Amino acid sequence: MDARQLVDIACDEDPRAPCLWAPSDLFAELCESIRQQPNVAGVVIYRHKTIRDGGPYCDVTTRAP
Repeated sequence: MDARQLVDIACDEDPRAPCLWAPSDLFAELCESIRQQPNVAGVVIYRHKTIRDGGPYCDVTTRAP
């Protein structure tokens, strides 16, 4: 699975969560696949959610790493 598919699954599993954390390597891949660059705060907006870089070795999650 690619980064976008993993983020889509996480969004579907917890639709009320306002934020999502992704590992650093997947975050870069996600930004490239959705053709967005992180804003000044270092986040991208995808599917009405704020997606943040959770650092290395974290899981794609809607809970704070």
